[in-house]
Order: sequence, then structure tokens, then C-alpha cells
Amino acid sequence: MRRLFPLFALVLLAGCGGVSSSSTSSPATITEPATTNSNPVATADVFPTKATERATVVLYHGWTDIEPDDYVPWIEHLNSEGVTVIFPRYQQSVLSSPDQMLTDAETATRDGFDKAPPSGPVIAVGYSLGGGYAVVYGANASAWKVPAPASVYVIFPAMPPVVPEPFGTVPAKTPVMMLVGDRDAVVGGSGAASLAAAIAPHPATIRTLSSTSAMAFDHLSAKRTDSAAQRAFWMPLDGIIDRLTQP
Repeated sequence: MRRLFPLFALVLLAGCGGVSSSSTSSPATITEPATTNSNPVATADVFPTKATERATVVLYHGWTDIEPDDYVPWIEHLNSEGVTVIFPRYQQSVLSSPDQMLTDAETATRDGFDKAPPSGPVIAVGYSLGGGYAVVYGANASAWKVPAPASVYVIFPAMPPVVPEPFGTVPAKTPVMMLVGDRDAVVGGSGAASLAAAIAPHPATIRTLSSTSAMAFDHLSAKRTDSAAQRAFWMPLDGIIDRLTQP
């Protein structure tokens, strides 16, 4: 069975994908993914590291961010740190149905692992609606028959409109960190709160980012790539990877 959440959330999210927040970074130079598929539904792109692989990140995109363009600088950074990135395409367009997105999240995740079996720990990462699917993956890896993540890290997450029923269980030993922006007018803290309740009694960590003169933590701030954004969004994931791969 599947549980349905209010569809008005998708209307709010429609304005958050496909548009980058302001950034001072120069265009990134990243090689084409090693594996692609002409069908954008239920497939994954794989961006392999050219170094010795330390870990694999499964990166779930935001609403309508079907192409990885907005994530290229972050992917490039992760690749340089010995991290292979799997980019599941769980959505074809704004017309994709909630049921199909959940099915495609599972299928695309499996496709990514089939293309790039991990040789180290796996971290589930997601932004906005993709943050919700990252948590769903963490709670259903066994049912999906894919490698379980050793950690879950999501930025400004939204609860998917359709989720498994029961939701699934994130192992107690698997840390779950959710970032919330104090000026996020799209999902605010409601997505993180709903996801934390869904995986309870798992002790998920919800951290609210407080805006400063250098950084206003609205919903699109996660797509920035300047130094302030890297400190806020990239460095926590770097720390997770370091802890998971230390000797």
C-alpha cells in the first residue's frame, strides 16, 4: 500500500526546480556521465570519480531538476574527493504522477547501483523533494534490494506526495541529518518534521540554518556554489564522508 500526502505541496515545489539561485561561481567543467540512457524515466546517470573510490553518493534532485546542471559544481567537487555520484532520475516532467515518481525513484536507484556497484560506504543525499526520496530510500533499501546507505543527508526536504505504507525503517545506527532554512518559504520545516515523524523513533537530527549577511537561507540558496554555500551545504557532507571512510 502507499500513503498519499496533500498534492498542494507539489504546487509549492513547482517554483523551486530548474532555476538556480544567484551564484558567484564560474561555470564548472565536468565530464559527461559515464553511463546515460536516452529515456529520462527510471534511469540514473553515474558520475564516477577518477580517483580511488572512497564512497558513493546517491543524489536525488529537486522538483523538475531532471538534468543535473544545477548540481554539476557539487558533483565535480565530490568526484575530486574520491566520491562517485549516482543521480537517479525519478521524474520526467511536472506532469509525472506521484505514484510514478515513487516507483521511478526505486527503479532509478537500482539502475544506478547496477551501473556502478559501490566499493565503499553509500550516502543518501537529496534536495527539496529529492530529500524526501533520499529518506524513503534509506528506509526501504532492503525492500528495494539495493545497498543500504550508511548515512542520510538532506537539504530543505519535502515529504513526497506518495510514500510506501508502512513508510519503512531507517536502521538506528544510520545517522539522518536534515537541514532547514530559516527563510525557506517553500517547504519551511514542515517537510523535515513530517519525515522525522515517519521514521520515528529513529533519532533524526534537524538543524535549522540561520541567515546571515553573507547567506539568506531561502529555498534556492542550496543551489548556490559560492564559499558561503559550500560551508553551509557541502562541508557537512564532506564531514560525513570523512567519518565513514577514516581508517
